[in-house]
Amino acid sequence: MQGQIIGNIFHDLNTDCQTTLGEPKLKDWKVKIERNGTEFYRTTNANGDYTYFGLPGDYNVSLILPQNNLWATCLPVQTVTVVEGEQTTANFPAQSLLDCPQLTVDLGAPFLRRCFQSTYNLQYCNQGTLPAEDATVELTLDPFLSYIGSSIPFASQNGQTLTFPIGDVAVGQCGSFSVQVMVSCDAELGQTHCSEAHIFPDDICEPVNPLWDGSLLNVTGSCDGDSVRFIITNNGADMQQPAPFIVIEDDMINFEGPGIQLGAGQSYAVAVLANGATWRVELDDAATNPFNGNTAASIEGCGVNGSGSFSLGFVTQFPQGDESPFIDTDCQPNIGSYDPNDKTGYPNGYCAAHFIEPNQDIEYHIRFQNTGTDTAFTVVVTDTLPLPLDPATVQPGASSHPYVFELLGNGVVQFTFPDIMLPDSNVNEPASHGFVRFTVAQDAGNANGTVIANQVGIVFDFNEAVYTNTYMHTVAEDFVQASSTGGDLTVSGVVETYYGQPLEGAEMTLSPTCPTFTDE
Repeated sequence: MQGQIIGNIFHDLNTDCQTTLGEPKLKDWKVKIERNGTEFYRTTNANGDYTYFGLPGDYNVSLILPQNNLWATCLPVQTVTVVEGEQTTANFPAQSLLDCPQLTVDLGAPFLRRCFQSTYNLQYCNQGTLPAEDATVELTLDPFLSYIGSSIPFASQNGQTLTFPIGDVAVGQCGSFSVQVMVSCDAELGQTHCSEAHIFPDDICEPVNPLWDGSLLNVTGSCDGDSVRFIITNNGADMQQPAPFIVIEDDMINFEGPGIQLGAGQSYAVAVLANGATWRVELDDAATNPFNGNTAASIEGCGVNGSGSFSLGFVTQFPQGDESPFIDTDCQPNIGSYDPNDKTGYPNGYCAAHFIEPNQDIEYHIRFQNTGTDTAFTVVVTDTLPLPLDPATVQPGASSHPYVFELLGNGVVQFTFPDIMLPDSNVNEPASHGFVRFTVAQDAGNANGTVIANQVGIVFDFNEAVYTNTYMHTVAEDFVQASSTGGDLTVSGVVETYYGQPLEGAEMTLSPTCPTFTDE
């Protein structure tokens, strides 16, 4: 017979490591429970409570803190003994290391259909230790998308950018709103559309890498007549060391630039021929980025190739360079026909093996549709994470409908949509769809060649589970191959330009042989 471990997670405002009347409870915080080398997980409900049923014995229970270095707990690990038929308590007070808000935002849509209306859903949360006052979200729509309406009013519109006030956001509070858009019929079928959400205030107050020099690099791209132009801008302090960059044409490295070192407010331009290829500039600024990521931008559909068309499908194979919690970029191709219940991992990955770097987080996008003969009252989406993923890092994201998030067992992610009232596709096809997204990090020890294969089960009411496709990634390093190109860049404090040209006599191929790896 089993016993129970129960506990409560709360914001210990007076830092006395005791529960005090009126101290806020913390919802959706994760707890790890270990016994004999096996890990189990639980999440807290709206009252900050969690419950675990286990066999008698000794367990180590620990609180998984948010990944922003703003929180601590009095007892990081508690050893408890489960007794048959009894309850054992392990409470965790969460205390502030720094007093500041930290907002996050997540943007997603179930799909984008050419010539049809679609809906973006934006979820925001405050994972900081103070309320965020007068928060706003800026949504910049892809040029081929037009605004139709939204569930909350916008305060201003400047071109494709709309600003939505969301008011004060309390500690631990999450909220959401939706925006309806129309996908232009002028878009090509399969063309990628990228929209970006940016939440404010976006001040960095958490402890960061002490080697960070205060620089904040940003890359933007545009189609400018016969050229594709990228601007690298330093929106922070002077760079104390150079950061190299690469230029990718479809799926090959066209140019490897030298390190650029920009002063505060300075910019650097990279221009390439508008030849119908998908161009990407990726800046390796991990040493100067407080979020330890890459900064990047891609441009698709600028100019045409020899066949009078442009390349498709390359934008989403790489990360979007939006590692900052304040910014989220949703890039997805518009579609025609589609599987109503499917799963996609972002970045999609490089080549048929879907290569991604060892430290690259994965955002899973799960779509579902009620194709039955009656309304679905409850939908449950269950994802048992494969071993190469770290359950402790799961971050639930945007969705089409409100959900209850749970992390269960030894890595089971579950989203329950109670009272979803999802009509069947025969009665109301547009409203029969739903989706949910979540982000998860890889295990730190994943070797080259590690395969990450993931599938989801979807249950509509009491019916048997519908299983999605299995989405696969392969862990690797330095998998993007280089073409033979050349060019010189002179780095200085002013705007410089590189026009990418192949070396004389060089033969360029944009269909590389994908590399193979074996476990080390």
